[in-house]
Amino acid sequence: MLNQLQKSHIALAVLCLSSSISFGSVQAKGLGQSNTEEILVVGQKQNGSLTSVSVQEARELLSQVPGGIGFVDATDYQDDFTQSLGDTLVFTPGVFADTSAQRENKISIRGSGLNAGFERRGINVYRDGVPITRASGITEFQEIDPLSVKYIEVFKGGNGVRYGSNALGGAVNIVTPTGSNTEAGSNFRYEAGSFNSQRLNISSAGRTENLDYYLALTDLRSDGFRAHSDVDSQYGFANLGISLTERLETRFYLTSLQDRFELAGSVSLDNAINQPGSALGSAFVPASLGFLGGPGIFDARTDDWDRNLTVNRVSNITTIALDEWSLEIGGWYAERELDHAITRFAGIIVQDEQESGFGIRATNERGATDGLIWSIGIRYNESENNAKRFFNNFGERGNLRSQDFQNASNTVVFGTLAVPINDSVSIIGGAQHVKSVRENEHSPINQFDTEDDSGSLSFSEFAPKLGVLWQIDEQRQAYVNLSSSYEAPGISDLTAAGTLPFDPLEIQAATTLEIGSRGQTDNWAWDVSAYHSEIDDEFIDITDGRITVTKNSISQTTHRGLEAGVDWLPNFAPLNSRGIQFVWRNVVTLNDFKFNNHPIYGNNSLAGIPDFNLLTDLSLNSEAWKISANIRYVADGPYVDFSNTIQTEGYTLLGLSASWDLHDSFRIFASAENLSDKTYISNVGTLGLASSRSAVFTPGQGRAFYAGFNLDF
Repeated sequence: MLNQLQKSHIALAVLCLSSSISFGSVQAKGLGQSNTEEILVVGQKQNGSLTSVSVQEARELLSQVPGGIGFVDATDYQDDFTQSLGDTLVFTPGVFADTSAQRENKISIRGSGLNAGFERRGINVYRDGVPITRASGITEFQEIDPLSVKYIEVFKGGNGVRYGSNALGGAVNIVTPTGSNTEAGSNFRYEAGSFNSQRLNISSAGRTENLDYYLALTDLRSDGFRAHSDVDSQYGFANLGISLTERLETRFYLTSLQDRFELAGSVSLDNAINQPGSALGSAFVPASLGFLGGPGIFDARTDDWDRNLTVNRVSNITTIALDEWSLEIGGWYAERELDHAITRFAGIIVQDEQESGFGIRATNERGATDGLIWSIGIRYNESENNAKRFFNNFGERGNLRSQDFQNASNTVVFGTLAVPINDSVSIIGGAQHVKSVRENEHSPINQFDTEDDSGSLSFSEFAPKLGVLWQIDEQRQAYVNLSSSYEAPGISDLTAAGTLPFDPLEIQAATTLEIGSRGQTDNWAWDVSAYHSEIDDEFIDITDGRITVTKNSISQTTHRGLEAGVDWLPNFAPLNSRGIQFVWRNVVTLNDFKFNNHPIYGNNSLAGIPDFNLLTDLSLNSEAWKISANIRYVADGPYVDFSNTIQTEGYTLLGLSASWDLHDSFRIFASAENLSDKTYISNVGTLGLASSRSAVFTPGQGRAFYAGFNLDF
C-alpha cells in the first residue's frame, strides 16, 4: 500500500498538473515538456532529410501518438558525464535507470525487466529505426554511445507499435546525427574527472548537394568507483546519406565497438554500505566441487570477472517519397563477440553471434494534412550464436565445459490507423502479429557429455491496440488507450545464460490501460500518464549470487503507476530582462507492482526497483551559460526478495552542473555527482527469500567531479 508521504507527493504532482498546461514549444523529457535550449531559442529551424527527420518534426509526429512518450534531446545531457544509455534517460517520467556495473545500467519502463540480470529484456531498442535488441530478445545497452545521439524517442508500454515493438516496457529509438541535421565542421570534446576517468570524442559532419556524412569516435577510460571496475571502451560510428533524387534517399550506418570492463560483483548489505568503494563480490566453492577449485573463496579480482564485448554492425535505410505517402526499406547485419568471465559456477561465457534482418514500412504520416493517417510494416531478423562455456581458472579459460548452437528469429507485421472523428478527436488503432522462434542445440564436447540441454520454442501472437487522442486546443492534448503485448523469453532466460539446461518458459502476456495528458501554458509545462497492466506469466529472476534463473510467475501480476513531469518557467522580470530564464523541472515516477494471490508470495510487491522516485532540477539559463542543481529522492529502496523480508533504504542524491560558451566555437562544462557522498544501494539481485548476508547488493557511486571542454573547428 502507498504510504502517506507517497500519497502527498502524488497529490502535489496532480495539483500542479491540473493547471492549464499545454502542448507546444515548451516540451521536456516527457513529450509535453522541453529542454531549455529550445526555451531560449524558440522557433529555430533544424534541417531534416527523407531518412532522418529533424527534432521539431519528430516532436510533431510523436504528438500523434495517444499514449505516454518520452523525448530526450542530446543537448539535455551535454554537461554531464553520461557513460551509457541509462544515464540519458534518468529524467524521463516512467523510466527507472540506475547503475548495476560501471558501463551497465538497469533500465525499467513501467516495470519491464525489473529484476533482469546483465542482458536486459522488456524494452526493444532501435537506432534510427533499426533494432539494436538482438533477435534472441536481449539488449546490451552498452552498444549505444551517448555522444553519438541527436535525440531519443521513448515509446512507453504499448505505444511502441509504430516500430513493431512487442515488449512490456515499449520501445526506445535512438536517432543519430547526420550531415543534414548537424552543422558542417568538426568537433573535439575532452572530459576528465574522478576515478581517473577520461573521455575523448571527435566528430565531423559535412554535406554537398547530394551527399552528407557524419563520423564520430569515442574513447572512454576509467578506474571506476569500486575496486576492479576498470573501463576501456572504444566506439566508432558513421553514417553516409546519398540523395539520389528529390524523392529517393539512402543512408548507410556503420558501428564498431570494443567495450571492455571489469566487474566487481554483488556483495552483502554490510559490505555494500560500509565498504562501497572496495567491496568485491565473491563465491564460496565447497570441497565437494573440487573440479571448480574447491574448497575456497574466489572473488572478482582473483578470478578476473569482466565483460568484454566487440560489435561490428552495418545497416541501411532507403526512403522513397511518393505523392501522398513514403516507403522505407531497411536491412542490417551485425557480428558480436562476447567474452564474459564470472563466478566459477558459471565459468567464462564466450559467444560468437551473427545477426541479419530487413524491414519494410509504408506510411503517410509525414505528408498527411487531414483525413486518415496510416502506416504498415513488416520486419524479420534472425541470429546464429555459437555459445561456449569454459572453466574459470583465475580469469583464464580452462577446459571447455559446454557448447550450444543457438538460433533465434522474429517476424513482426505491424500497422496503425488514425481516423479523425471531428476537428479535435481521433481514434487510433494499431495491431501487430509476432512470431518468435528460440532454439538451443547442445553439441557434446566429448563422450562423457551425455546431458542434452537442447530445446526449442515457437510463439505466434496477435497484439491489438486502440486509443483516443483529444486535441483540447492548440496547446493541450489528452488521451486514453488500451493495448496488449506479448514478450517471448530470450535465449539467455531459457538457459540461465548457458549455465543450465533448456527451460521451456511461457510467453509473457500483458494488457494495459493508460490515460494521460500533456501540454503547456506560458509558465507551465506538463506530461503525465497513469497506467494499469495485468500480466500473465511475468518473467521472474531469482539469483543466489552465483547463477540467475528465470521463471514464469505462477500467478498473475499487476503493474500500475503514475509518471509525471512538471516544468515551471516563471516570468521573473529582473532575470528575463537580462536574457536569463529560471526553470524548475520535476519528474515523479510512482510504481505499484504486485503479485495477485500468488500461492507463496500472496499479494507481495515485486522485487527489483523502488516504488517512488522523484527528481527535481533548478536551473538558470542564458544564451552563453547555464547552471543547475538537481536532487534525486528515492523514498524507500526496492525489496530484495519476493517474500518482502528485506528492503533497502531510500536515499537522496545531490548534483550540480554548469557550462559556459566562451566563444561561438569553444565551450567549457563541469558537473558534480552525489555531492554529499551518500552511501546507498543502486541495484539489487532478486531472491525468493533474502537475508542481509545475501550477495545481491550493488553499492552506488560516491562523490564524483567531472569537467571538460568542447571545441568546434
